Amino acid sequence: MIYSFSSINRGSKFLDIEFTIEKNKSSEVYVQLPAWRPGRYELANFAKNIQKFEVRTLQNKYLKFEKVTKDKWKIYTENENQFKIKYNYYANELNAGSTWVDENQIYVNPVNCCFYVEGRENEPVKLFLKKSGHKQVATSLKKNGDYYNAESFDELADSPFILSDSLQHNSYRIKGVKFNLWFQGECRLPWKKIIKDFKAFTKTQVEVFGSFPFEEYHFIYQILPFKAYHGVEHLKSTVISFGPGYSVFEEKNYEEFLGVSSHELFHAWNVKSIRPTDMLPYDFSKENYTRMGHLTEGVTTYYGDLMLKRSKVFTNEQYLNQINKTLDRHFRNYGTQNLSVSDSSFDTWLDGYTKGIPNRKGSIYTEGSLVALIVDLKIRTKSKGKKSLDTVMKALFIKKAKQRKGITNDYFKESIEMAAGAPLPDLWNTLFIGKENYFKILKDSLIPFEIKIKKSLNSDFLAARYGFYSYLETSKALFIAPNSPASDAGLNVNDEILAVNGIKVQKNNAKNWVKHFGRDIKLTIKKDELIKTVQLSASTKAFFPKVRLILPSDKHNKLLKNWLGE
Repeated sequence: MIYSFSSINRGSKFLDIEFTIEKNKSSEVYVQLPAWRPGRYELANFAKNIQKFEVRTLQNKYLKFEKVTKDKWKIYTENENQFKIKYNYYANELNAGSTWVDENQIYVNPVNCCFYVEGRENEPVKLFLKKSGHKQVATSLKKNGDYYNAESFDELADSPFILSDSLQHNSYRIKGVKFNLWFQGECRLPWKKIIKDFKAFTKTQVEVFGSFPFEEYHFIYQILPFKAYHGVEHLKSTVISFGPGYSVFEEKNYEEFLGVSSHELFHAWNVKSIRPTDMLPYDFSKENYTRMGHLTEGVTTYYGDLMLKRSKVFTNEQYLNQINKTLDRHFRNYGTQNLSVSDSSFDTWLDGYTKGIPNRKGSIYTEGSLVALIVDLKIRTKSKGKKSLDTVMKALFIKKAKQRKGITNDYFKESIEMAAGAPLPDLWNTLFIGKENYFKILKDSLIPFEIKIKKSLNSDFLAARYGFYSYLETSKALFIAPNSPASDAGLNVNDEILAVNGIKVQKNNAKNWVKHFGRDIKLTIKKDELIKTVQLSASTKAFFPKVRLILPSDKHNKLLKNWLGE
């Protein structure tokens, strides 16, 4: 089976694809386009981007076909040994998991736009890319002659590529493994700084597991002229879109750039090797439900930043800032009272990547990373520093991933308790399947490390005493705390706040007016396209608390030093 890619009219944004199916032995063949992509556990319905579709023999005779589902076609082959499907794909979205064409590049995530033949998913696939007109190719696929080769559709689907003449490339080696860095887009690359930091966190990650899963790896970057932050893990590679290009390698932006890069590299082990049984193998035709998002994304989010700290790429202050950002996200979201992290994982297929209705769900990234932090600290304490979450992850890699076996929640729980040397039923029931606030259990977990956790009143008085966050730039309510004055008054997410006590709200004056007016305020709001006035009285109860971790000034605590890699 052979795929060929080109784009005749780049301005139209259509990618032209030809799929040749060889060695056919059936009078009827079903071809399926994926309905979703790994790393984004929601239906994407890529078939909506196909405009033209036709099937011909190699002698250009048309073959009959019909569409049988939204993304599956039935082809009547007339027992032809070989035939080809010619179609186009609208490539007008540029992010880390999309497909895009313009005058500078052809960028393809095959899982978006490549079919597989039902029953032949495990057969090799070839890619012919010479028609593109570009000389450089960034991909993890190996080339043999004129073709790039994938061992199966699973590998093809997980092997994005960029065809361009403006790619910038460099590489480094850790323990014999070559790590490639590809940059597409306008940016000035400080290669010395990049290589130094990437070698450091890569080495630290390899040390956790003992070895790297693949012989070679590719970081592929789409550097964009506007603000962007998005990474997607792939087999033997990652694609990361980041911007703006003129400030990628400056201060806070560079911290974020390193953070997403470290996160995606950790996925080479966790998800691309260690994978829940629910998703082994992937079924691209429908939802692949799992309650293990706390492992796939939560643990990865936790380790992405921790590896930067342990490798000394991040300082203690930089690492602590990342944890505190996570705490802000957690305590701003009252949805954790309704869905546990496990149930939120199951529901990623419903609305996991949108804000959704107010306060419905948690986040497998936010709550999952806090769960991983607590579990790591608990194992270190129970084992007196001899074991950690590292122990668990390495065991999952060696005992399961290398044997191509999946992970169940029960096995993950048993592995944690084995490392801790003690059963942890309360921990599991509270964190993984429970809906309790994490503050107390996190506080208790930090005591042996002499790390303090401080909960204080939110400096935003509207949030703290009235129970709502607002976008001051647009004056729209963003978060509403349940059972708060704002909630009781009927204020809802996206209601527009026009005035406080009759005085027009402007960009940064709302908080100041509230301080002057004291306990009771009148809000003039635009709700359901009607102008209304609501009365709010400040509550004695505090909402949206500010929670911060504080490291001890004396850092001689052995558990602390070991955790931070010092």
